[in-house]
Amino acid sequence: MKHIALLGCLCLLAGGCSQPAEVPEPIPVIFDTDPGNDIDDVLALQMLLNYHKEGRIDLRGIGIGKMYPRAIEYVDAYCRHNGLNDIPLGYVYDGANPLPEAGDYVTGTLDTLIGGKPILTPARSIADDIPEGYKLYRRLLAEAADSSVVFIAVGPYTNVARLLESPGDEFSPLTGRELAARKVRLLSVMGGTYNDDVFNNPEWNVMQDLGASRTLFAEWPTPLVASGSEVGTRILYPASSVLRDFEGGEAAPLCVSYKIYKPMPYDRPTWDLTSVLYAIEPEGSCLGVSEPGTITIAEDGYSRFTPDPAGRHRYMTIAPEDIPGAAARLVESCTGRRAENNPN
Repeated sequence: MKHIALLGCLCLLAGGCSQPAEVPEPIPVIFDTDPGNDIDDVLALQMLLNYHKEGRIDLRGIGIGKMYPRAIEYVDAYCRHNGLNDIPLGYVYDGANPLPEAGDYVTGTLDTLIGGKPILTPARSIADDIPEGYKLYRRLLAEAADSSVVFIAVGPYTNVARLLESPGDEFSPLTGRELAARKVRLLSVMGGTYNDDVFNNPEWNVMQDLGASRTLFAEWPTPLVASGSEVGTRILYPASSVLRDFEGGEAAPLCVSYKIYKPMPYDRPTWDLTSVLYAIEPEGSCLGVSEPGTITIAEDGYSRFTPDPAGRHRYMTIAPEDIPGAAARLVESCTGRRAENNPN
């Protein structure tokens, strides 16, 4: 396995990496997520909302790949809590895997009252004609400038595969694959396991809709970077940050969700977070990437990487000495402390 530093990422100290370069214009971002199955989706969403507030990105829309209607309410309310009202949402209807588990923290957080008032207040639900996820993506891509969009997918890939397979429509005469090829400059996904002796198993996201996973890796037409399960497993988000670093303290929706998901305190792997971090600021992430090649998903769900100089795929790597720096960068991004820690 070849470790290549991302765009000159240099770990200066055990706790930090080189500072990210300034971004002159916000990066247009589309996010596909599945809140409820794991708590890392919430921290990944918080990262994107912080980036949006900082002006680093323009979060154009969020697709929900989990077939649980209250996930719509959770994402809507969580975004509103962070000052982003009425962000375009999409939903996966009739997914290949119904994902019947609700995810206790979705319902539990929505139903939590503090001082007699809900901590999250949604304004939209499944009753509000939320579009199909792939239809939302078609509209957002059609409206975007060529080669501008960063697409981040951290759950089952049903919405994304349906985008690739979609024909022309009222938003664009292009097929979904053609739209992605024209409008997207990078797809960052959490999925698979790569050249790792410890975590050599079919990965959860890949297995939830295996057909969609195979379609995505076979058909996606732009550069793609995958964060395998072995990366996020090695970088833990500290419970101490969850308990102290968010506005409202232990009454913050993020902290409440964490407590409902599992009894606190616990440090949690950063699977989805690594996909967001690389997508937005690769130069400051302390993450590495493989040589170029091609990722394929076998019929049994195993992910295979074949090196190829002409390949569009890479997978992320993390050197042991870079783990503290990557964890510190994730805490900064999740808590929104970058501006005060990195004034330049």
